Amino acid sequence: MDRYDVIICGAGSAGFCAAVASARMGVKTALIEKYNMPGGILTVFGNNAIDQFNNPYIPEKKMVIAGIGWEFVKRLEREGYARIPDMNAERKSHDQYSVKVNPVAAAKIMDDMLLESGVHLYYGQSAADAKTADGQITEILIATKSGLKSLSAKIYMDCTGDGDLAAFAGASFAAGDGEGRLQPGTLRYYPAVDAQDRILNYGDNQNHVPIEAVSSDAVTRAEIASRKMLFEQMKQGGRIMAAAPAVGLREGRRIAGLSEMNVQDYCAGTVFPDSVCYSYWFVDIHRENAPSYIRYITHDKTPTIRLSAMISKDFSNLMMAGRCVSSDRETNSALRVKASCMAMGEAAATAAAVAIRDHVKIGMVDIEKVKDALDKNGAIIPGKERAFERA
Repeated sequence: MDRYDVIICGAGSAGFCAAVASARMGVKTALIEKYNMPGGILTVFGNNAIDQFNNPYIPEKKMVIAGIGWEFVKRLEREGYARIPDMNAERKSHDQYSVKVNPVAAAKIMDDMLLESGVHLYYGQSAADAKTADGQITEILIATKSGLKSLSAKIYMDCTGDGDLAAFAGASFAAGDGEGRLQPGTLRYYPAVDAQDRILNYGDNQNHVPIEAVSSDAVTRAEIASRKMLFEQMKQGGRIMAAAPAVGLREGRRIAGLSEMNVQDYCAGTVFPDSVCYSYWFVDIHRENAPSYIRYITHDKTPTIRLSAMISKDFSNLMMAGRCVSSDRETNSALRVKASCMAMGEAAATAAAVAIRDHVKIGMVDIEKVKDALDKNGAIIPGKERAFERA
């Protein structure tokens, strides 16, 4: 059995930042990822827009998310593979502040930052089971080329998006609208070139696909249906060259935490004593055969994420970051975007590192020490804002 201080499952936006954060703080960190590259929706699934690092309704200091996520996009920008818009420009549309990146370069820079930080990487190896005892996870099993492998840690972090690790352990959760309906996923596809070898509308092509992300059988049926949909488009003259390897998901399990974030507090920008990072996006529930349910946030009170919503109520050494955090459905639809997931991952892993350093359970960690560590590392913390300069 390989032993670590922190094991993180899922190397998407949340898991990537979590792994870098904990390893930089000197704790032995492992990152488990079922695909063969990091980045999740950003890279594997081809959605190359990172939303949103700022709140455009703040008169000054509009940046609300920085830290490792911002460092990442700045490194990409220096290499020529990211377009960072003016974060202080007057708002005209909700997507004008998206940071657009090259997915191939993004995965490479993620590799660099993870390896530089000393993270132990397990690519192409997914979590398969979790063993528990006395209210704790004791070990997890991952599927490798050589068979099942056992790993153990002091703290485990679920950054899978769908809450798979937490579900393996038996943690309580909610999913969808309570009646079995989840938001449709998106299958992105890429066009063939025309006669002059020009790419046609690259990156703008996508199909919405009904999918029940918490059932493997349902996912199988949905993936088959998505490829049939693309095939029919091709038969009708669609110039499709390739597609993402799977449907990108918007919604999965929401793992029960020590607290549950609700849409009233989220939209009001309520700051709690354990608020450790910001999130800025609007309530955005996609619906099958119906317009999306939208609820914009148009004021300077930026929503916050609570540390207690990232700690499992069922297991004292299990945390969550990303869209599987403890929240109601409307809040979850808002905080699932990449920049918010980056902030959550860094905040949760920083708290884990502080707890390990102080030899306390994560639920008893000193919140002020967590905030101080985040501030020292360049993150923006509710209640501890400082002047942020775009480097």
